[in-house]
Amino acid sequence: MSITLGFIRNRRDSNVIITVGSGRTRQELRVTSELFFSIIPQANPFLYGDTVEATPAQLVELGFELDAEMKREVFRVVRPLVTPAQVRYVLDPITGNYIVRYVGTRQELVIQARAFWRITGVSRRSPLGSLTLSMDVMKELGFIVGKGGVQIERYSKFASYA
Repeated sequence: MSITLGFIRNRRDSNVIITVGSGRTRQELRVTSELFFSIIPQANPFLYGDTVEATPAQLVELGFELDAEMKREVFRVVRPLVTPAQVRYVLDPITGNYIVRYVGTRQELVIQARAFWRITGVSRRSPLGSLTLSMDVMKELGFIVGKGGVQIERYSKFASYA
């Protein structure tokens, strides 16, 4: 059994928006293009958008949860394997370094301009902006991330109340 899914690739942030179903049952999921093309190799990487036939196993691997009976094309987004993260950056005119903030957390770091350009691929003329990055790139920048997003560290002092 194959299921038709549509995809649109955003070249700016290298993410793919996957759409399964139509109307009220339509579900969307955003994953990195590397993950999408490694799981669904039959998709044409030279197109910005297209439809492609995928197996239920491929959809589960992308992060969709299939209906138990599989009689209807009803899907529910569980969680993508590689959650993209949103960061905002600004160039400090005094030091020449970039100040990068991980949106949704309190993490903020300062990184040298050349390293930031090399890791993220941002243009040298861009003094400020926002990016959507994969967790691998976030780790390379120096942010503390876990498998599916922010890594939460438990403080042992408050763990033993019971």
